[in-house]
Amino acid sequence: MEDLIGLIFIIILGSALFSGLEAAFFAIPMSRAKIFKEQNKKGSESLIKIKEEMSRFITVIVILNNVVNIVGSIFVGVLVTNLFGSTWIGIISATMTFLIIVFGEILPKNIGTHYADKITLFTAGPLLIFIKIFYPVIWILEGMTEKFTVKNRIVSEEELQILSHLGHLEGSIEKDERDMIQRVFTLNDLSAREIMTPRTVISALKSESVIGEIEEDIYNLVNSRLPVYLDNIDNIIGVCHRRDLLIALGRDKKDSKVKDFVKPVISVSENAKADDLLPLFQKERNHLAVVKDEFGGTSGIVTLEDILEQLVGEIVDETDIFIDTRKRAKEKLNNNNNPA
Repeated sequence: MEDLIGLIFIIILGSALFSGLEAAFFAIPMSRAKIFKEQNKKGSESLIKIKEEMSRFITVIVILNNVVNIVGSIFVGVLVTNLFGSTWIGIISATMTFLIIVFGEILPKNIGTHYADKITLFTAGPLLIFIKIFYPVIWILEGMTEKFTVKNRIVSEEELQILSHLGHLEGSIEKDERDMIQRVFTLNDLSAREIMTPRTVISALKSESVIGEIEEDIYNLVNSRLPVYLDNIDNIIGVCHRRDLLIALGRDKKDSKVKDFVKPVISVSENAKADDLLPLFQKERNHLAVVKDEFGGTSGIVTLEDILEQLVGEIVDETDIFIDTRKRAKEKLNNNNNPA
């Protein structure tokens, strides 16, 4: 009788161990495992190796769990028959099934999920050894199931948006964080034409203008960066900073021309996507681009701030007079169309 109780206890304990390990390793995302490695936590490297080959980990866990349950159940059946006769096998089997479900599956999975960090870091090393021991079996099983296995499943954009929304509902991320994540995905849908300031309301300077002659205009400029054109707005040759012009005026360099302060400018097409413009600005170390139409004329200008505002809302430059420059541009356009 003691042998029977001891064997049942070992079966439940083994089932609980492997069920808990399975739940724990599934509860730890790869990103968290990499954080553990950056923190130099013991077992983090082994954990990452297991996460990279989860299919092999699952195979080992399934093998060990089934060995415990199946082989153990066979021995229990033999012991029950010897002790009580075959009539008790049904009762013992039903009892064992209940005990394994509760104490070998449900409870250990909850514990494994709750203490996933500690469990995975502590057991990752030994489990790697088991994976190596069972490698021949794993290799055979992988060969048999390869055609039915989906590898490297890519998380879709819609799923990421849903996850960010669920994270906000559960309180793991703030509302502004969720909104920023949602806005990131809109960049690929926005073209330069949709976020640019149109040419009809661009504030620009002629390259040959003497800054002393346009001093009042410089003081009244609403933007910190201004396109500079040669003959007309379709021939923009660069960009200058309002700050540089003000410094020159303050140093009594009123005879200087606007072209003396010009810096290079980049050009993009109207159909250029916002998420492509961001790395372009970073690469060129520029904050403004001229948007060209299909004929090579100037369609408008787009700035780094225009893109970032799609993510975080309106950005105010330290030298900007108006908070919303595009709104100001539209007001200017309306005033031009409706003269007093």
